[in-house]
Amino acid sequence: MVKKSILYIFIYTLLVGCNTQDPLSGNECETDCYLDVSAPSLEIDVNGYYHIEWLSGYYQTFSTLDATTGTDEIVKVMWDSDSGIYYGDDWISSVNHASYTSDDGIAHTVVAAWEEQLNDTITVYAWYWDKCDIGYVDSIKVVVDNEI
Repeated sequence: MVKKSILYIFIYTLLVGCNTQDPLSGNECETDCYLDVSAPSLEIDVNGYYHIEWLSGYYQTFSTLDATTGTDEIVKVMWDSDSGIYYGDDWISSVNHASYTSDDGIAHTVVAAWEEQLNDTITVYAWYWDKCDIGYVDSIKVVVDNEI
């Protein structure tokens, strides 16, 4: 019985999709329902991992990331990573923590790699909430290569 209930809830969620009631106005919300994070200036391998090449002689190596939201409304996109460094007593993440979309629906941030992260994989997470208060999450993996 519990399995059937879970199945029915799952099917209902698929059928209803992202149209939902706006809790403030009672009107049905329309939303494009996605978040796609990418690193357009980095190479991507067959496993879907992006690769950033460490620039020898620098303290950090940078690249930009994009979060495509599919909406023309300005939304705040939050970012975090599972990697970074300690600088003094402070933890410094490999990404900036927030950005806003422009009128094209794309938010940008910067991923930074430090020498301590050579040959590591950085997982970058992004998320936002749409006008219907539905949350979207996506992530990518960035390998810090040192092939020079």
